[in-house]
Amino acid sequence: MRTTPAKDLRVTKTLEAIDTTFRAMMLEGRFESITVKGLCERARINKKTFYRYYETLDDLLAEVMATYAAAWRQRTSHLRMPQDVGEVVRELFRFGSEQDDLYDAITCDPSFVRVQAELQDNASGEHAETVPNGFSPELWDLYYAYQSAAALAMYRAWVADGKAIPVEEAAEHASCLICRGSDAWLAGIRSNT
Repeated sequence: MRTTPAKDLRVTKTLEAIDTTFRAMMLEGRFESITVKGLCERARINKKTFYRYYETLDDLLAEVMATYAAAWRQRTSHLRMPQDVGEVVRELFRFGSEQDDLYDAITCDPSFVRVQAELQDNASGEHAETVPNGFSPELWDLYYAYQSAAALAMYRAWVADGKAIPVEEAAEHASCLICRGSDAWLAGIRSNT
């Protein structure tokens, strides 16, 4: 993460150049192909300047991921699982539609699989960790894995199709599919107890 806070215009412009260049390079290829030297050459800064703010490229990536994850957690902080799963799915589509191209690349492109996992873990927060009443930890893991994987798979399909369906319509279909599957599963669990 950044080791020096932005205080003046020069620092702000330098950090913006690093961020803009890094995002552009991420969209052009895999994270693993980016080097500090290449980023600095493109951003027109020297390596010493980069290292003044970041220890490694991983720290810069972590900052980008933290920004997305924090925005997601803030947006969904009022929602509870499993009762609000439909709204969480709708928010996934709405949130994604408001983000930049890098968000969709990280979320949807298989070459970003490691980064996807980090972003999902960071964004899930307490929703994944807090076991609601009526669930064992093992059943909660199954439920949460299902709804997360299904929602992300539908979001990725929507992006791959060029977001041809309006966001609210796609969000509603995804929510309906996940909720009906979840409701049927939960009814089965409740009838067995």
